[in-house]
Amino acid sequence: MLSTSRSPRSGLPMKASKHRNIVIAVSIIIFLLIIIAAVVSAIVISVIRGTSSKSGSSLVYYSGSFRVLNLNYTEDYKRSSSLEFQSMAVQMEGFIYLIFNYSELRSEYKKVQVVSLSPGSVIPGFVVTLNFDSSMSKNVSVQGIFSESMRNTNTAQFNIDKNSLQLTEITYDVAQNLLNSNCGVGGPLIASKIVGGTDAALGTWPWQASLHLNGNHVCGASLISNTWLTTAAHCFKSNKDVNAWTVILGTNHLTSGSGLSIRTIVIHENYTSGIVFNDIALIELSSPVYFTQYIQPVCLADTLTAVPDNSSCYVTGWGTLTDGGGSLPSILQQAQLMIISTSLCSSSQMYGAIIKPSMICAGYIEGKIDSCQGDSGGPLVALQSNNRWSLIGIVSFGYGCAIANKPGVYTRVTYFRNWIAQKSGI
Repeated sequence: MLSTSRSPRSGLPMKASKHRNIVIAVSIIIFLLIIIAAVVSAIVISVIRGTSSKSGSSLVYYSGSFRVLNLNYTEDYKRSSSLEFQSMAVQMEGFIYLIFNYSELRSEYKKVQVVSLSPGSVIPGFVVTLNFDSSMSKNVSVQGIFSESMRNTNTAQFNIDKNSLQLTEITYDVAQNLLNSNCGVGGPLIASKIVGGTDAALGTWPWQASLHLNGNHVCGASLISNTWLTTAAHCFKSNKDVNAWTVILGTNHLTSGSGLSIRTIVIHENYTSGIVFNDIALIELSSPVYFTQYIQPVCLADTLTAVPDNSSCYVTGWGTLTDGGGSLPSILQQAQLMIISTSLCSSSQMYGAIIKPSMICAGYIEGKIDSCQGDSGGPLVALQSNNRWSLIGIVSFGYGCAIANKPGVYTRVTYFRNWIAQKSGI
């Protein structure tokens, strides 16, 4: 900064000294303006270059399949959560990578994901992501190049029917729907200890749904496919009209999200409201949903899935935070619980003879953390050995909320797995 009180640095007359100071000041200001202009120009050029680079390239998605003749299809390949599916998917993805790596599309190849395994020997369905820049003609025949590379790529592992290849360009939305179709991908970012729960981040539990009756949240539900959800039968005790209900998906905020219409409500034929037996229902949406980062199905526990006593699980929902009512939380709540043995839960200390094999108990002997009113129908999930979350329970009932010796009681999904398959085909 120039100071008007600074003494002259030479023996020039005072008038000349002042004139020199003015010239110096003007020169410095001009110099600074030049620097600022240069910086601004560099930033603008950088932005233009970044924009040009971004507009000069684009991701393109292809859906494909082919038949592997030397493999036998098994029922385990039906479920993307099975270890058999995941093992085969990794092998297929490695094979497809090799095909692209030995083709003229090696520079454009980004990734591949196997999304299904179908019968007919074994037919992997997959999505390939390519990155085309402006120097690459969009008229290039990706299928032709892929097919030619497949014919020239030899592997002793797979015997491929070279004429079975299907490869079709798909839109971004269709690609995302396929890429996010695997079940049970989610879970908390960190372990945490909805009474006594914590806020759940968006996308943490992408199968969580809110059931609205005439626009108001009443129950929770779990997405198990692109058209079906599970919930509790008692949610429909007062109203079974499909036109009065809507389903909210893809949000952790109770007031956001658009309502999806319902085609069918399937209540277990042996449901009894008095003692809450067979407390399970299925919901069929009027039209399938597209899977996204925030909307994905949960895996269904098989009939033989083990749910060990004292193992960890999670319950989620928008239920009240205190026993006896109160306002609902705006943000989805999550709570970590422990599985309580049936022998303890059916003891006189807890619920006695009310507890049946079709039920599972979760919580803590001392209470404090529990599901509550408004959580009904929502998911109780456990992380399986394949690192996928499986639906093991449906919020059903309990005496109060978070009371000592009165844990939450949940509909045991493994008990009703065959019923779910019979009614929904899943």
